[in-house]
Amino acid sequence: MDKIFGRNPVLTALQSGASLEKVFIQDSIHGQFEKDIRALCRERNVPLARLPKFKIDREVRGKHQGIYAFGSLVDYVQLDNLIPFLYEKVGTPRLLMLDGIMDVRNLGAIARSAEVLGVHALLVSTQRSAPINEVAMKTSAGALGLLPVVRVGGIAQTMQMLSDSGFVSLVSTVEEGKAPDQIDGSVPWVLVVGSEDRGVSRETRAQADHCITITQTGQIESLNVSVATAILLYELTKNGS
Repeated sequence: MDKIFGRNPVLTALQSGASLEKVFIQDSIHGQFEKDIRALCRERNVPLARLPKFKIDREVRGKHQGIYAFGSLVDYVQLDNLIPFLYEKVGTPRLLMLDGIMDVRNLGAIARSAEVLGVHALLVSTQRSAPINEVAMKTSAGALGLLPVVRVGGIAQTMQMLSDSGFVSLVSTVEEGKAPDQIDGSVPWVLVVGSEDRGVSRETRAQADHCITITQTGQIESLNVSVATAILLYELTKNGS
């Protein structure tokens, strides 16, 4: 990923709407510049991290002025523009939202399954998500270059927005959910999957129309998240065909 550093280059990239993976700012920087960067990152759903100077010095060989950013390998799209486009183009959109998938290989594998099984867009959180880097791109076998990718600030708030737009929200849980073959996949839906260690948050579960669970008969506690997601997507798309 290309690295952009220096106050004016990073500020200009944000103002112009350039696709950025993440912005890093020195933790001792305050004042109007820091407020402007924070506001722009929030507005454009670009993750922002604060780092001590020695870490930025280690990452950037040049006059960084306390800030740098990584350019993105994908062109992120805005959700409010994507929804009407998908309704017009496909009629019954299917979305997949990732809540806390931190492993780049899992992210890539999930994207690959999503594209193969007919998901129309991938939504990732700005707060807890693996970067879409070269490893994720390779693991996805090109899917991350084909799927529209949206960054969202809050999972529960996004679920509410999608609900208002006619989507049924489904959350993957390890237990106490409906079997996926009991879900009507013929309506617009968004499936939310969480990380293997934490799953989806309680707030996200409370926001969902349905929790869905894969029936397991073995002794191992759970499936790998990318495998579980593929199974759920297969069942949902089969039910919608």
